[in-house]
Amino acid sequence: MPDREELNKSIVCPACAGTGKNKLGLACLNCGGMGTGIFRHSRFFYWGPKLGRAMIELGHLTRKFNRTVNMAAYVLGGFGFAALAYWAYLASQTAFVIEDFAFWDKTDFLLLIFWSSVIVDMFVVYRLSEAARRARKIRPFTYDDKNKAAVLPNNWQELKKIKSDRRIDVASGLAPGAFAIVEEAFLLAQKMGHGEVRPLHLFFSSLVDQEVGAIFTRLNLDGGRLVEKLKIRLAGEIKEDKRIILSNDFKEALIEAYITAGKLGLENVSAKNFIIPCLKRDAYLNDLLYDFEVDSDKILNVILWFVINERMIANYELYRKMARFKPGSTMDRAYTAVASPTLSHFSHDLTNAAKWGRLDFCVAREKEIEKIWQNFESGASGVVLVGPPGAGKNTVIDGIAQLMVKEDVPKIFKDKRLIELDVARLVSGATPAQAQERLLVMIDEINRAGNIVLCVNNIENMMGITSGGEESLDLSEVLVSALEQRAFYCLAAVTNENYTKYLEGHPLGNALDRVMINEPAGNQAIQIIESKIGRFEGQYKVYFSYAAIEQVIKLSSRYISDRYLPQKAIHILELVAVRAAKEKGEQSLVTDDDIAAVISDLTNIPVTKVTESEGESLLHLEDKIHERMVNQEEAVKMVAASLRRARTELREGKRPIANFLFLGPTGVGKTELAKTVAGVYFGHERYMIRLDMSEYQHPDSVKNMIGDATGIRGYLTEAVRKAPYSLILLDEIEKAHPDIMNLFLQVMDDGRLTDGQGRTVDFTSSILIATSNAGALYIQKEVLAGTSLDQIKEVLINDHLNQVMRPELVNRFDGVIVFEPLSMENVVEVAVLMLDSIRKMLNDKGMELVTDPSGVRKLAELGYDPKFGARPLRRLLQEKIEDKIANRILSGELKRRDTVIIDENAQVQVEKARPL
Repeated sequence: MPDREELNKSIVCPACAGTGKNKLGLACLNCGGMGTGIFRHSRFFYWGPKLGRAMIELGHLTRKFNRTVNMAAYVLGGFGFAALAYWAYLASQTAFVIEDFAFWDKTDFLLLIFWSSVIVDMFVVYRLSEAARRARKIRPFTYDDKNKAAVLPNNWQELKKIKSDRRIDVASGLAPGAFAIVEEAFLLAQKMGHGEVRPLHLFFSSLVDQEVGAIFTRLNLDGGRLVEKLKIRLAGEIKEDKRIILSNDFKEALIEAYITAGKLGLENVSAKNFIIPCLKRDAYLNDLLYDFEVDSDKILNVILWFVINERMIANYELYRKMARFKPGSTMDRAYTAVASPTLSHFSHDLTNAAKWGRLDFCVAREKEIEKIWQNFESGASGVVLVGPPGAGKNTVIDGIAQLMVKEDVPKIFKDKRLIELDVARLVSGATPAQAQERLLVMIDEINRAGNIVLCVNNIENMMGITSGGEESLDLSEVLVSALEQRAFYCLAAVTNENYTKYLEGHPLGNALDRVMINEPAGNQAIQIIESKIGRFEGQYKVYFSYAAIEQVIKLSSRYISDRYLPQKAIHILELVAVRAAKEKGEQSLVTDDDIAAVISDLTNIPVTKVTESEGESLLHLEDKIHERMVNQEEAVKMVAASLRRARTELREGKRPIANFLFLGPTGVGKTELAKTVAGVYFGHERYMIRLDMSEYQHPDSVKNMIGDATGIRGYLTEAVRKAPYSLILLDEIEKAHPDIMNLFLQVMDDGRLTDGQGRTVDFTSSILIATSNAGALYIQKEVLAGTSLDQIKEVLINDHLNQVMRPELVNRFDGVIVFEPLSMENVVEVAVLMLDSIRKMLNDKGMELVTDPSGVRKLAELGYDPKFGARPLRRLLQEKIEDKIANRILSGELKRRDTVIIDENAQVQVEKARPL
């Protein structure tokens, strides 16, 4: 059997070179006029009609004639009913009895008109039914079609032996509008004098279609410019004085459009289905759209957006139509199953819900569903879907229920119902023994019914419930026993964490084949989100651009790490729709900037585009930092440069924003700079996660940092998971155990860390700053000796740091920054900054602070210690200034509008305000 991909190859008749005609213009005897065709899903697809101006014009005239006849019939039919209504009106103007309205027993000229129109009405009904019967429709692909391999014929004679129902003329599936576009493409090529009708002609002709225009509108593409460029391209094509033919690329584009539309479940081919096949076969179109910042992926996703909306409407109608095949009772379609009252009481019928369109529409999960079918067809009696919460496990189950309604499932699942067990209801108000009895009764009912597939969501809830007797089993073991006997099929779902905690290595986990339902990404995530947009647009009267959908996937993936796609993106979209409706009004356009603004509000992360004022602020970031920091020019410069690169996204995406190691004596501003960065860049000092690494000196401290499988949550991983946009300060990192320091090798390399529960925590939006006092005395000594900071840093790295840290950890830092000891002048500046903080607190209370420079210097001298830098100064100000001010406020000596004065002796004085 050939691989499925082999069935996709195109076959061109060698005798006619794909034209379908021999040299005499007659149908090719070798291929019967098929010319070019493609094998797929055990069928042969080809383009049959022979296009020509005369045939096209005749078709136009025929359609106009039919429209005229139909219109005349509608008018005559309406005129007949108007005559009947007028006759009834005249009859009501005279004395009458009810029998006077029995018009079928009366003779009247008006009634003659009515009865004549009835004949016309019957003619209209006939024409409509004939039009519906002859309407071009795609022959649907069933599950068996999609999974059936076929032996390829070696020549055209073998091809002709294939059954006629397996040879499909794709023209039979084109909607009237799509067929008209094909004709227009032919006429365009003829008008331009081109020898062949190519995909470029088809693409250009498709642009007149309203749906195609809407697709490019979603992409924010300038349609006018696109048309002008295409006209120039077409005018520049070489003219050929020969009979026009359909190129093989053109035919293959039409065939691919048919097959793609069929696989998508569409009833017929429309103009939008031509776009991607044309792009695949014309390099110029790809380059042109690239200039408009549009690629084939974007176009495909928007086309699928429209297709999804069509399918949701069509499937809703189909589910209603299939109601007669899937009764809303315990019976199967053949009415052969027995009743299951206990199961019905403790469960929900998902196929019945799907039949009435009450389940979420399942999109872009074909691969996962195919894996489920493969497991069941390979002999498994149970399958468990494993994935993070919100990733779409329930939606996949809903999709299976919908396929079961349409009978588009493997043979073993046909004519069956998907029943979801309500475990909470099963155990509610019952002893373990009663719960076991209920489950056993339900299993017996499932066995007798013979048409039930059991679904158990959060299957871990069945574990551990037992009556406690010596020979008793818990509920999960009862289910395992039934599955091992292959009594029925079971489909279950569980989160990753609970699978690891409860099912892995347990008999229940062994009885169920695992299928992963991972968090969607890329195009898959976009297509899933597109299926949810219609509800928001209808409810809030807004209009989403495609860029908004791309943005919500990108930003939510990057900045919201405690929830999963698609759930978190859907939540954000609804918030955006509500805000846009309120702020912009109904029928407003939701853009990628609206998405960024909402995510910024949710996370306090500046993800919106850098505005002119913000850009100016970033360019002068050093000045803003120096408003709170004194000296340390090199440290401030390096940190500010890293923050600018991060804000403009000019950095490696898989690493934290920056990794710094601050070295220097205590009290020189290492921690203060970290606080300043958190306040200036992240907006507030609360976005600093501070860890005293002296508390992590034992090997067991790893679980305190990242947690473990028993449920203990790590301080670091939980803090970053909840606030990924933060500064992480590792104070005195050299005191931590080596195992702890090894954790940060991965953080600084990959920007992520796996916690004890197996969850990946993202660090790419964090700044990592480690401080160390290693070599502090050496730094003080060498600075006083006048040694340059570069020389000091080199000695520190080679001789001091290597004694307390592994070299590979030191090399992971973006910068190792040496902080200079503070001079007396620096300490005076620090004192001024600290007093400014006291001034702001007094201003909030309506008081003023005035300082004498001599008093400030005296405070600096009293609070300076070369060994501890400016750290003693804070305690001094608390004792000599803040405590005295507090006492005078409490005693009533210091009141609103008064002024606090720090005199030349560094004493606190109070100047009373003038009475009002």
